[in-house]
Amino acid sequence: MKKIHNILVLIALLASHAIHLLAQDIEANGIFYNIISDTQVAVAPAYYDGANHYQGCIILPERVYCDGINYDVAAIAPRAFWRSAVTEVQIPNSVTMIGEAAFADAEQLANITLPLGLAAVSRYMLAGTALTHVVIPEGVTDIGTGAFEDCTGLRTVFLPASLRRIGDRAFGYCSSLNEVYSDAAMPPLTMGDAAFEGCEGIDVMLADEGTSRRYQDDGVWGDEEVFSLWIDEGLAVLPRMQQETVGGSWTVLTLGNSLAYKIYGPDGYLLAITAADRYFLPIGAQSSDYLVVPTTLMYDEEDLQMVATTAQPAAIEEIEEPRPEGDINIVGLDGTIYIEGDTHGMWTFIYDVYGNLWYERPAVNNWISLPGPRVYIVKVGNKVRKVFLN
Repeated sequence: MKKIHNILVLIALLASHAIHLLAQDIEANGIFYNIISDTQVAVAPAYYDGANHYQGCIILPERVYCDGINYDVAAIAPRAFWRSAVTEVQIPNSVTMIGEAAFADAEQLANITLPLGLAAVSRYMLAGTALTHVVIPEGVTDIGTGAFEDCTGLRTVFLPASLRRIGDRAFGYCSSLNEVYSDAAMPPLTMGDAAFEGCEGIDVMLADEGTSRRYQDDGVWGDEEVFSLWIDEGLAVLPRMQQETVGGSWTVLTLGNSLAYKIYGPDGYLLAITAADRYFLPIGAQSSDYLVVPTTLMYDEEDLQMVATTAQPAAIEEIEEPRPEGDINIVGLDGTIYIEGDTHGMWTFIYDVYGNLWYERPAVNNWISLPGPRVYIVKVGNKVRKVFLN
């Protein structure tokens, strides 16, 4: 883990949002973080050479480790992924705040899974992206000004029961938007008449007749040139799911069919609600079953639920060159990694299955204690082992 001593231009933006920064930033697994408290970090931009260098698929971790401290990834700073080349982003539930324009003008961003603890969709947060389907998670009360403005490929939006307000031009010029599933019993207040400016022919799915009447009586939602109100009668198409293993650390679920899916962990707790085409599950030390339930937010289609199984890791992989000094043995026991053998002149690197670096030191200790239960990948010299600490 290395620290970056030059403060990024983001400091001014974060300060304006009352986020206190400490003196240094962190870089871990290609992601930059600003320390915002003794235990929390915010994802920061990767600006250099006049560009934001984040790209491709980004799976943010719940925690990053640096200098003996496990920091919770609690926020995404304003403009963190602005004008970047990211294509899909999966945000952990540790994140409760996403700053203004965090993903704005990331023109290749087609898939996103928002965290369950999010309270608001900030201004211009996803404006100008390539999203086609998105779920606003339960708990969000406000969608800010221009949040999805100019998302010209956006077709389906799922709105939660908690939603109260939609900002000016929040869905402005989303010209492909043709389906809104709203679980809000009362029509969300639109802050200005232009919340759906440039849109027409949107089918709004609602829970029941009473809800439909309330929307019909609303000055904005009752505009028949823009909206047609319908009672949700369940899924119009069948759900689908495929899964594959990527890189030995992830099981990737390919979803789709313009549906939303609730994903429950092995312990039965809700992990995510997503309309993204793909969702990534970490592969642990043991096989685990995840329940995938298609939903319209108003109704869960439990009779069409599916089970995704993350495969148990393959046999421990070793990459080793012959060493005349003798063999190196790496084992995990009771929260401690033990390293045996001649490690003179070598370095030890320890990663978790998300690729986060937990330990980087010359191989002078023959034991290292780390939190569990967790799978770690340990590299000492040219030898690599995957170990499980309970």
